[in-house]
Amino acid sequence: MRRSELEKRINAALSSVIKEISGNAVGSHYARGLASEGYAGGYRDALNDVLLLLSDVPPNTRGYWRT
Repeated sequence: MRRSELEKRINAALSSVIKEISGNAVGSHYARGLASEGYAGGYRDALNDVLLLLSDVPPNTRGYWRT
């Protein structure tokens, strides 16, 4: 798969994850605060890390990418 197609698919998935997080944030201030703390938030972070790698930028999320 070409890099541009890969980035397009990742961005589409990222958009879906962001919509899910936004939907979970409706309601109380607790819901807004916790909306990105679950599985969707972690998945969003992982997709962002992959996009950084594709752009030749080393991610630094929680130190997982240190060599």
